[in-house]
Amino acid sequence: MQVNSVTSEYYRPPDNSREPLKALDKNAFLQLFVAQLKNQDPLSPQDSNTFITQLSQFSMLEQLASLNEEVTLARRFQELGEAAALLGRQVKVQTGDGDVSGQVEKVAVVEGEVRLFVNGTGYGLDKVTEVR
Repeated sequence: MQVNSVTSEYYRPPDNSREPLKALDKNAFLQLFVAQLKNQDPLSPQDSNTFITQLSQFSMLEQLASLNEEVTLARRFQELGEAAALLGRQVKVQTGDGDVSGQVEKVAVVEGEVRLFVNGTGYGLDKVTEVR
C-alpha cells in the first residue's frame, strides 16, 4: 500500500492567514486625521504648519488615487486597441492543454479583461505567443 506524505499534491493546507494591510486608504487617513483634530489638547493645539502639511498630504493622496484610476483606464484602452488590431489575423495562443492556432474572430471585454476569441474561445492578450 502506497502512502503519500501530507505535503503531496493532493494536500492543501488551510489558509488561515490574512494579508496585512499594506497601505492606508484615503478613508483610514481621513479618520485618523479627524480623530487627531478631535483629541488634541486645547491648551497646546496642533501647530498650523503641521495641520497644513497633513492637508497637503491628503490632497496628494486624492490626486494619486485619481491618477491611478486614469492610468488603469488608459491601459485598458491600449489593450483593447492592441487586441482590435489582431482581428482577422492568425494567432497562436498558449493554453493549459497546449497551443491553439486560429483566426481572431472577435474581441470583447469580459469581466474587465480584454479577450481575443479564437475558435469560439476567449483568451487573454497575455496568452498570445505568435501572430501571423
